[in-house]
Amino acid sequence: MKTSKATVAVVGATGLVGQKLTELLSCHSDIRLRLFANNSAGKRVPLKYGSAIVERCEALTDKLPDFAMFMTPNEVAAKYVPQLVKKGVTVIDNSSFFRLKKNVPLVVNCVNGERARGHRLIANPNCSTIQTVVALNPLKSLGLKKLTAVTYQSVSGAGRDALGDLYEQRCYGKLKAFRHPIYDNLIPQIGDVLPNGSTTEERKLTNESRKILQLPRLKVNGFCVRVPVSVCHGVFVNVELQQKVDLDQIRTLLKNAPNVLLLDDASCGLYPMPLTLKNTKYVGVGRIAKDPTCNGVNMFVVADNLLRGAAYNAYEILLCKLRENKCL
Repeated sequence: MKTSKATVAVVGATGLVGQKLTELLSCHSDIRLRLFANNSAGKRVPLKYGSAIVERCEALTDKLPDFAMFMTPNEVAAKYVPQLVKKGVTVIDNSSFFRLKKNVPLVVNCVNGERARGHRLIANPNCSTIQTVVALNPLKSLGLKKLTAVTYQSVSGAGRDALGDLYEQRCYGKLKAFRHPIYDNLIPQIGDVLPNGSTTEERKLTNESRKILQLPRLKVNGFCVRVPVSVCHGVFVNVELQQKVDLDQIRTLLKNAPNVLLLDDASCGLYPMPLTLKNTKYVGVGRIAKDPTCNGVNMFVVADNLLRGAAYNAYEILLCKLRENKCL
C-alpha cells in the first residue's frame, strides 16, 4: 500500500531523452516531479498535471528528492550521483560512468530487473545494448556462444545538434555535432577510437552485453555506424548457438518474450523498420534466417533509441523501485 507521494527528480530534463522521460513521469499524479537542467534553468515546462520550473543542478542537494533520474553527460553524473546516493537518494543513471562498476547493477528490466533490488544506484545501459540484449535474452536457453552485432545508429543518439546537422543538411564548415556530414552519408565511427582500432561505442556494446546477460565469457564482435535516420537504431545481430538452430523455435521464443515485437515475413515486406518502431516501447525483431557458415542465426533488431533505448528503460526501473519502497 502506498505510504506517501514520492518526489522524483529528472536531471537533464530538457534534453532529448530527458524530455521523453518527463512525458512518461508526468502521467503519474501520485509522483511529485522536479526538473533540473542548467542550460534551461527558469524555464516553465507544462506537465499533464500542472507544470514545473526547471531548476539548476546545484539545487539538487538543497532539498533532496526521493529518487533522481540522471539523463546527463558523464561529468554531471560523476559530480552529483555519489553525493545523492550517500544521502539516501535512489539514483537511476543513464550516463556510462557507473555502468561497469562492480557493485552497480546494469539493468534492463525484462532481462535482469531483479538485480536492481536493494540498490540505491542503478545504471541504465547504452541504447543499442538495450535493444540487442532484449532480443538475445529469449535465446539464452539455446546457449549463446558468439555475438556479432553491427549497429545502424540514428543521429538523435548524438543529441539535438546532431539532428540539426541532418535536417539542415549541414556540410563541412557548418557541422555542429559530427566530423563529417551525416545527410546522405554513413559515418563508420561512433565514439573515440581505441588502440586496437575499435571504438568506445563498440566497447560499450561488448562489455555491457556480457554484464547484463551474465555471460562474462561471451565472444562479442561489434561494429557501430551512424546513419542518416532521425530516431531509431537498427542492429544486425548474428548469434552462434550451442543448440541446433530451429527457426520456428526461435520465432516462438521471441514472440513470447516481453517487449519484443516479432515482425518476420519478408516475403510480404514485414520486418522491423524505424518508421514502425518510432515512439513505441517495443524492440522489433525480423529478417530471421540461418547463418550458412555456422550453427547460428541472423536477425535485424530495431528500437526507438530515445524511448525504448533510454527513457522507457529507466522509467521501468523506477516503477520497480517505487513499488519496492511502497511508493506505488
